[in-house]
Amino acid sequence: MFLDGLLEMFFRLKVVSLEDNSFAVPVFATGCAIIGVTAVLLDLAFVALRGRSLLKLQHGKNTILFLLAWSFGSFAVGWFGQLIDLFQVSLSGCLLVGFTWPLVLTELLDKVRRREIADEPEQTVVEEE
Repeated sequence: MFLDGLLEMFFRLKVVSLEDNSFAVPVFATGCAIIGVTAVLLDLAFVALRGRSLLKLQHGKNTILFLLAWSFGSFAVGWFGQLIDLFQVSLSGCLLVGFTWPLVLTELLDKVRRREIADEPEQTVVEEE
């Protein structure tokens, strides 16, 4: 049932519903994780070809960590998004979550970091006599 749902979604490009497949939520979350891994692998290939990362990742020793974190993040967002009925269980929904949500999260974290740096008071050097 679970594997049938993944095959329906990925290869037959069909929407998987809870009425047709009781594993629709795990199917969607797993699909999002697969797309998340694909995103990091495509970024790694782009780094190999062009020398820069579109996802602003520092590949090398950290690539395995990126693969795990990106897929887990996509899985979690897909799971919770499907639980609140935010996404349709389809390949396009998995693509949206797998590629877009981690990018949005990365941009939000960068903005928060920049704001924290801007809000910190400058430290001045005081000379002692």
